[in-house]
Amino acid sequence: MATTEPSRWAMYRSLLIPVYIPSFLMATCQGGLLMTLPLYALDFGHGEAMAASVLAARGLGNMLGDLPAGAATARWGDRPVMQIGIAMMFVSTVLAGTVAKTAMLLICATGIGFAMATWLLARLALVGDMVASQWRGQALSTMAGLQRVGQFIGPALVGYSIEQLGFDQTFFILAAGIGMTLLFVNLSGRITAKSPASALPHQSPSKTHHTEPQASYTSVLAAHRRTWVTAGQVVMLLTLLRSARTLLIPVWGVQLELGAAEIGIILSLAAGFDMIMFPVAGLIMDRLGRRWSASACIALLGLGLGLIPFTTTPIAFATAAILAGIGNGLGSGINMTLGTDLAPAEDRGRFLGIWRLIGDSGSLIGPSVIGFLASIWSLKSAIWLVAASGPWAVVVLWLTVRETLHLPASSAATANSKSVRPT
Repeated sequence: MATTEPSRWAMYRSLLIPVYIPSFLMATCQGGLLMTLPLYALDFGHGEAMAASVLAARGLGNMLGDLPAGAATARWGDRPVMQIGIAMMFVSTVLAGTVAKTAMLLICATGIGFAMATWLLARLALVGDMVASQWRGQALSTMAGLQRVGQFIGPALVGYSIEQLGFDQTFFILAAGIGMTLLFVNLSGRITAKSPASALPHQSPSKTHHTEPQASYTSVLAAHRRTWVTAGQVVMLLTLLRSARTLLIPVWGVQLELGAAEIGIILSLAAGFDMIMFPVAGLIMDRLGRRWSASACIALLGLGLGLIPFTTTPIAFATAAILAGIGNGLGSGINMTLGTDLAPAEDRGRFLGIWRLIGDSGSLIGPSVIGFLASIWSLKSAIWLVAASGPWAVVVLWLTVRETLHLPASSAATANSKSVRPT
């Protein structure tokens, strides 16, 4: 214990400047953006289908950005790609605040999604390089927890801003916050900090990608095809539920005739309960295993979403949103942890690019399904169908995905590529 605890705190310190502080700043802006986009679409005079289309466009942007981001990270390193992602987010947000047509808003939402994917993947690759497997769950759940702090703050502030200043000014305020993040990352200098728990003790993380073998996406896809079908399906369904939550809380709030400030408060309350779960998530992942964390997350998230159509008052609605938030928090960092566990060290960038592409397909499918079903049936039917994907994801997880706790990345990837039976 005498050696473990100091090393753990040294790991946290090494991640503070290059990862944790920028993650908090970006998450605050992202939390505000993901609330603003569907409300802005509804403000154009369109219904739930168009609001869903805007978030689906964001999901499409995520998918379009994943593979290029993985290749760019492998070629140029983590930090430059992080900077590119933030800069793209800034430009897309500024443009979103100036558009007057729905078609342009869809383009801006796609750009925001592309930028998010670029930023997130480069940051994930950096953490995967800097932190050894046995502490990765806690490192990534802490990062995810800081994101949730930002998501707790962002919606409440943005809701107030929309009511007081309007959508245009709110977009520019969000862009200013993103610009501050870029400035901070640029001023942080070259990333050389390294944890004593580093899986790469003699190399700076920013240099590892220049020396890794440049395998093609085709070969990485073929080598880990079992992983994509099993673990990939689980992460896709989890992302589907999370994207549905992002859409449904603002849209259902409008159905209940709540104002932007009230919706922002409910989102912040849910994010607050989400936020306080991240230490629990890290402990579950690193002590009980990744599957336990994922199962609790998916089950409660799906249950919370499934209860939303039954709510007719702000209090009941907030309760369902909070339950979904608790579930989401219990999976804090799970997608990132599983991805970095399974990623082979020699092809980490491209593996994570494919991993994020599969996961991010859920952020396209979820809003698209909701929008389509809401237009032909009802919003309630759409919600219940999406919520039903939760139990299926839990079944797939326990029947087909091996536990990756304490397994080296290459071993975990190999195990899931060769067998579908759980340990």
